[in-house]
Amino acid sequence: MAKVGRLVKESMVQEITSTLSERPSFLVTSLGRIEAIELDTLRKQLRTMQARVLMTKRTLGLRSVSGLALSDLPALFQGSVALVFPGEDIVPAAKLLVDFAKANQEKLSVRGGFVEGQLLNSKRVEELAALPSKPQLLAELVGVLEAPATDLILTLEQVIGDVAWVLEAASKAAPAAPAPTTTTAQTEAPAQPDAGASPTA
Repeated sequence: MAKVGRLVKESMVQEITSTLSERPSFLVTSLGRIEAIELDTLRKQLRTMQARVLMTKRTLGLRSVSGLALSDLPALFQGSVALVFPGEDIVPAAKLLVDFAKANQEKLSVRGGFVEGQLLNSKRVEELAALPSKPQLLAELVGVLEAPATDLILTLEQVIGDVAWVLEAASKAAPAAPAPTTTTAQTEAPAQPDAGASPTA
């Protein structure tokens, strides 16, 4: 029986270690008087965010993350904990956990996490949860990038319109070209010969 228990523990450590190698960031939550159905609902909500939840005891959890070699890490592991490994975007998972913990203080609490190589306490996780998600940040970035381009296009269209109006107005206001003038030689009548002069031979 003891051998079976040891195998289960080793399997849990391997599972957490393997997940940690694929998802280097995680959040640590402490479980209180949460009912199984509530935990299952929370797990399903996290799954929609591509987040994975693994339950573990303090000792096993510390063994699983011992490779991180962080002196302050043991403080996050007290009693039964749930490690939440987020998907590509950690913000939605952090927000869900923080909101759930605030609404159910005796059932779950967020102790901290390990994100992008940094150890976070509960306050830092709350600050993380308050950040915009990646899709929202991308949408805002696209808006910032598109705004100058739109202004530039509108400005160019206005300039082109002004130039066309000026050219049209100038063409209407231009005086008619003067008629070509004739030379003095062309306008004078040919000289008449004197009456008394003899014709030349």
